[in-house]
Amino acid sequence: MKIENDTALHPRKLQSLKIRPAILAALALACIAFPVFGDEIASDQLPPPASEKIIYDRDIRPILEGTCLRCHGPNRPKSSFRLDNRASALKGGDENDNDIVPGDSAHSMLIQYVARLVEDMEMPPPGKGDPLTPRQISLMRAWIDQGANWSATNATPAFSFSTSQTFRWIHVSGDKRKFREIEGIKEGAGGGVENFSLRERLSENENFSADGHFLFPDQDFQLKLALTRSDIGFIRGGFEQWRKYYDDTGGFDRAVVPSSFSLNRDLHLDNGRAWIDFGLTLPHWPKIILGYEYRFRNGDEATLDWGESASGKNIIPSTKFLDEKTHVLKLDVAYESPDWRVENNARIEFYDQKNRGTEFTTFGTGPAPDTLLHSADDYHHVQGMDALSFEKMVRDWWLLSGGYFYSRLEADGSFNQTTTDLANLPVSGNFWSSRVTLSRESHVFSVASLFTPLEYLSLSLGSQNEWTHENGFGRTHLDSGDPENPAQFALYSFPAVSDLDEFESMQNANLRFTKIPFTVLFADARFQQDRVGQFSGGQLLETGSSPAPTPFARETEFQNNRFDIKTGFNVSPLRWVELTAQFRHLLSGSDYQHLEDTTLNGYPAFILGRKIETDEVDAKLALRPNSWLKVTLTLQAVTTDYSTRTDPPGSSAILAGTYDAENYGINFALTPLRRFYFFGTFTYGNSRTITADNGNASVVPYRGNLFTAAANATYALNDTTEFSAAYSISRADYGQHNFADGVPLGLNYTRHGASAGITKKISPLVTMNLHYAFFKYSEPGRINDYTAHGIFATLAFKWP
Repeated sequence: MKIENDTALHPRKLQSLKIRPAILAALALACIAFPVFGDEIASDQLPPPASEKIIYDRDIRPILEGTCLRCHGPNRPKSSFRLDNRASALKGGDENDNDIVPGDSAHSMLIQYVARLVEDMEMPPPGKGDPLTPRQISLMRAWIDQGANWSATNATPAFSFSTSQTFRWIHVSGDKRKFREIEGIKEGAGGGVENFSLRERLSENENFSADGHFLFPDQDFQLKLALTRSDIGFIRGGFEQWRKYYDDTGGFDRAVVPSSFSLNRDLHLDNGRAWIDFGLTLPHWPKIILGYEYRFRNGDEATLDWGESASGKNIIPSTKFLDEKTHVLKLDVAYESPDWRVENNARIEFYDQKNRGTEFTTFGTGPAPDTLLHSADDYHHVQGMDALSFEKMVRDWWLLSGGYFYSRLEADGSFNQTTTDLANLPVSGNFWSSRVTLSRESHVFSVASLFTPLEYLSLSLGSQNEWTHENGFGRTHLDSGDPENPAQFALYSFPAVSDLDEFESMQNANLRFTKIPFTVLFADARFQQDRVGQFSGGQLLETGSSPAPTPFARETEFQNNRFDIKTGFNVSPLRWVELTAQFRHLLSGSDYQHLEDTTLNGYPAFILGRKIETDEVDAKLALRPNSWLKVTLTLQAVTTDYSTRTDPPGSSAILAGTYDAENYGINFALTPLRRFYFFGTFTYGNSRTITADNGNASVVPYRGNLFTAAANATYALNDTTEFSAAYSISRADYGQHNFADGVPLGLNYTRHGASAGITKKISPLVTMNLHYAFFKYSEPGRINDYTAHGIFATLAFKWP
């Protein structure tokens, strides 16, 4: 019997074909049975179920956590299929209600998916994870056949809580403020809640959590709260603050008296933020997050803009008071399907800054300053930003991604500077006053592709292009001299405008080749081109001597081409040895065309070009001759040459400076005994920076070395008692070594740290830790030296 077309059969045709009801019933039964027959064929291709008794935590949990829960956990599970608990798993997902059929693994679609027997439903999807091994599939089949039970340890407790209470006492001899700056903590008594964590399951799909810590006197706080309801959304919020300390001592010069100055002030800066996010995570809907964030920085910090001493050298410390606030509104929308993803992130930022600086200057021999240089820096801006990104798996071997970013900023700021004596009365010095408005707009577009045409070959290509236009206007007043003597007080005033147009283009290419046994060959290349056109100009007016305005202008076109190429290999011919080596070459060339220059001093318009060329070699050798020893050796060698072309045009480039460095490292881990662990590391670096001095004796090379060493050991006496010890040392001798003609700059210090302690598990719910710490720091001149001893105690509780 042959039916010529595949349209629905008319009843008269059925009659003409003499198809009896019994035959129709047989056809219907065959159609119903066909999927089952198909499943039987698929089940013949499955690994057989494992024969042993399945223990969920041992056999199944690692499989789910390693390959499944990333996409099928409680947070927006793909296809609404969750594998984090039994009730949700047995409900199935959008595609089926028989994803897991307890007692029948052959007809559980989850097994068909992980065995990759269903086209377009392979799990994990290609490119998202490695396929399950036959052994893993056998374990999952046996687990389902034995009832697909979750163990009691997998069940999330209705309520859990843990906390650690800590107390410390630190005694410091020497520079206490330097101790605070380097170690990040304050001397004396301290402590609080080192951490706490609370989890409560309000219902099957609703959970609440709270985490954080509260430490005094360092004002280190954190509180994070979250309320989540599966398939609905979440509310997350929190607050955190941390303190950064600064030393109040300036530079050191052994040739003058006093050789250093201190302000005797407790300088510190508090940083923090508060935030709240509302998230909507409905199934089959885009993920939507609406949020607000507040950031702040407040306090006094030390600056390196040191004031002048009686010796003529700038070693007197300076400070700046920071008051910065930022409000951010955000909206994030993301949608993801099995083979593509699109996301949009929008931000509006309101920033406000009111900073105040003080630079101290003395012309006498006492510790107190004679004059104060005050500065006031006010600035605020409104910036809107929007980023759109997409990612699509075009083919199994082709991943395409891209994005677009837009930003617009409107800002204005002012700067004021005055010179006074200790009574806050004006004295001879500089008096600045300026106000600036700024507008900037940027467009950024990027696209990238990852190709894996062969199993042993991958290639990625990308390009990013950015256009920026910036316009600024300002008016400046510069008064210099003695305000009490008009003949020696010059007044300058000028308005100025500045326009900038910039185009930046960057291309990336990355290649990986693994055809050679035990070997990976790689090559990376980045090419970047910058084109900048900048104009600035205005009118200069000097009161008294030159009442007529003097116009000035500068127009410059800048071009930079940057090439960064890296190539290398990774080889592991034996299981216990691995070698990685790479070579990098970086070349950056810049050209300046000064189309117009009517400024007074011409700086820096005489610079016509710059070139930076760097060669770098890196190597790492990892050895693991046995199960209890692992050793890693590292080597890096870098050399960089800087050259500059200046007026007149056509002149050859001159070598402006060189930088050379070699860095070596070794670290090793030892576990010779079952309860003993030891780790050690050592690094050594030697570098030199030499620049052209033009006959100036105060310009000398930076050179020297830096090394660090650290070791820590842990020994578990038994299941409840553990001992630990650690030691570290770092030493630097890198600087100018130029006391005769300048203030030496660089790094020159020795720092030691050691600790020893014991951890005791008092009960399954209570653990105690007690340890001692030692700190020692020294610099030339001994002004910043300190020695400290500390006792730290922690008591941790958890429930249940």
